[in-house]
Amino acid sequence: MAYHYLQMLHMTSWECLGAHAFRTVPSFRTVRCPSPSNRRTSVLSMSMSSNTQQERKKIAVIGGGASGMFAATAAADYLRRYYADKRGDGIHGCDVIVFEGTSRTMSKVRISGGGRVIMHDRTKPLPQILSSYPRGSKELRGLYTRRFTPNDAYDWFTSRGVQLKTETDGRMFPDTDDSQTIIDAIANAAIRSGVRLRMKEKVENVKWRENHNDKGKCFALKLSSKTQSQERIINEEVFDAVVLATGSFPVGHEIARSLGHKIVMPVPSLFTLDAKDLVKENGLFHGLAGVSLPWARLSLTVTDDMKSSSDLLPCDETERSETKITSNIQEKKGRGAKKKSSSIIQEGPLLITHHGLSGPATLRLSAFAAREFHAVNYRCKVHVHFCPKWEEEQRLVNGISGTGHAILTDELWKMTQLIPKRKISTGCPLFMKKLEYEASGPIIPKRLWSTLVEYSSISTDMTWGDASKSMIRSLAAALTSFPLAVTSKGTFKEEFVTAGGIHLKEVHMTNMESKIVPGLFMCGEVLDVDGVTGGFNFMNCWSTGFVAGEGAAEFCIENNQC
Repeated sequence: MAYHYLQMLHMTSWECLGAHAFRTVPSFRTVRCPSPSNRRTSVLSMSMSSNTQQERKKIAVIGGGASGMFAATAAADYLRRYYADKRGDGIHGCDVIVFEGTSRTMSKVRISGGGRVIMHDRTKPLPQILSSYPRGSKELRGLYTRRFTPNDAYDWFTSRGVQLKTETDGRMFPDTDDSQTIIDAIANAAIRSGVRLRMKEKVENVKWRENHNDKGKCFALKLSSKTQSQERIINEEVFDAVVLATGSFPVGHEIARSLGHKIVMPVPSLFTLDAKDLVKENGLFHGLAGVSLPWARLSLTVTDDMKSSSDLLPCDETERSETKITSNIQEKKGRGAKKKSSSIIQEGPLLITHHGLSGPATLRLSAFAAREFHAVNYRCKVHVHFCPKWEEEQRLVNGISGTGHAILTDELWKMTQLIPKRKISTGCPLFMKKLEYEASGPIIPKRLWSTLVEYSSISTDMTWGDASKSMIRSLAAALTSFPLAVTSKGTFKEEFVTAGGIHLKEVHMTNMESKIVPGLFMCGEVLDVDGVTGGFNFMNCWSTGFVAGEGAAEFCIENNQC
């Protein structure tokens, strides 16, 4: 109910949410001018009456998404607590206003996790949590250990009546399995804190200039909205601090760039891989849609053309943000090679679809290699190891050494003696014996096994006893390094995440304030931070949003502006 109440309020008439309602409404002077649509635009300029009370100081939060709403609530709560301790009443002279250009707030929260909203994972140790961020892991460490931790986020929601449950894989969901529960919790917190929400009001640009009415500088926001008759209203308002929480929308990056920030070029992240040649009719994977493996390994060899394109930034030659984690990189030194080549490697459950590959392993690879995929227009080869856990068991439990291909070749060759009369295409003869594995049957599903046998040029009627060593080597190669030709990128449901944004070297990560413009704060996906699936992107929104909101409030207090 709180969320719907927020959406119904349109703040162009200056209504206020929460305790600070019915404030003095300024008088307006309206002038007409041509517009592209009907040649008549209403330009709304605000002038305060001489007898109006002294103007209140204001914090603008640009963007009503997860991080923006969290930042606004954190700012208002901080101000209220500060003045409650100082004066005993909690009343302060500072407005916190959220500008949302659409008719809804927190749209991504609504669709996340298929409408259930995946919350952050707090069951894993911090290094493992940070390893789920292709970009920003080092910068987030301080926030996640000292400022707003995964446990702090858990406590924030549960203290506001949200019951959370943790599933076996560590992901958390509200007990209701409904994202509206999370939306309502944040909306209720915003109402109680006195946050003001102005819907369908877009921030066109932000200028940092001298404050005509006071000493120091301020932020001038150019705002646009439409009347019921679709007349465009242009308005400029002055704010003392700004929190930029526009997500991956270009307007946020343009605002940051106009204020002097460098932008790491945004590219898609978290996508599936299309392999049209494999899944088309008569293709090798045609008819395999729905086949899944509990664990597989995907690797992408980084070529020179990937490196040359992915290092470029649109506005500066600044070193690009880190896109690889050491544990996910293997350096290869070939004889006579002048340059090193590297492979980006990710593991996890794998799903074959009607279009190609999906599942956690695919999504993780797409995130960690987002720039490399983009550099080659999503046309490249990805190698698939279908049984890395089995190989791991052979090394750790049975003490076998050698390459994965060699280990598998030797084990499959044993089948020519153990089951010589059995047809090879009948099914995979290998099982996991000691290590924990989610599948109790053969390590390769029957339909996929038959396909890989066919790919290895082994006839469906051939028995193990009739197989040559070269055939076995070919089958082992298909199992450990299958070359999958990627033809394009797909989409991951309705969710969309980008790699790129405001360069993190230009942000004080202790309070999310700009190092270039005092009083400008950033949070959420507008930054060059992104995570894999599992609630990690929301954890970034909660943490950076909370810290940015408190940072903006502290800025106003320290500058005697509240």
